[in-house]
Amino acid sequence: MRNLTQRELRSRYRRSFLGWGWSLLQPAMMTAVYAIMLGYYLKVTPEPGDPSGIDSFAFFLLAGMLPFNFFSAALTTGMGTIVNAGGLVTRVWFPRLVLPLSSIIALAVSLAIELSILAVIVTVFTGEFLLHLLPVAVVLVVLLVMFASGIALFLTAANVRFRDIEYLTGVLLLAYFYMTPVLYPVTFIPQRALLFGIDLREVALANPMARFAMAFRNVFYDVRLPGLPTFLWLVFWSVLAFYCGVRYFVRRADRFAEMM
Repeated sequence: MRNLTQRELRSRYRRSFLGWGWSLLQPAMMTAVYAIMLGYYLKVTPEPGDPSGIDSFAFFLLAGMLPFNFFSAALTTGMGTIVNAGGLVTRVWFPRLVLPLSSIIALAVSLAIELSILAVIVTVFTGEFLLHLLPVAVVLVVLLVMFASGIALFLTAANVRFRDIEYLTGVLLLAYFYMTPVLYPVTFIPQRALLFGIDLREVALANPMARFAMAFRNVFYDVRLPGLPTFLWLVFWSVLAFYCGVRYFVRRADRFAEMM
């Protein structure tokens, strides 16, 4: 696991001029585009951070976009690890679990670096040191890695037999991105009553990635602790997704070489 993770980290930006700078430049460029289109042209204005008082659409976007970018990359990258290592899988026995997990852990390292830089910028911008929220941020990253790993392991195992999963996931991730309150605040979702007295906003908040976006914004935009219901919701879905994903992957791993 360690060797594969190190190889993934070393080879990610090999032969590029900026190297690891791309891990920071890509989200920064995406944030600039969305901030101009949504904040300037469409006048999407989230409420200032409470209690931080931050009134920057760019910070609001980054706090929600970085975790979602990690989730999306974990699914798309991890899903192809078994298929792309077909020669290794069919010739050598080893725990197949290390292939997708090593790629996801490498992405988690990139996420940790990006969030650290965001924390420094927020500290400079607000004058409030975020050291007291560091343990909470670490726990959120661990939960996000567990949740993304569980979904990625399930899709990875399914993709070995049904290659359409890879193409379908790309389409669904795009729809999932716009369904998740990353580009807009949760308050933009109308509280329209649906069946059994459940409104549309409650349905949207049942989305685990919506809760992750809220929790990361609480830490890196509002500069406060996430609410207990949000935290418990994330723990539940992260543990459930990781358990089900690992169990499904391990049960099908012995047949990977045969199916390939």
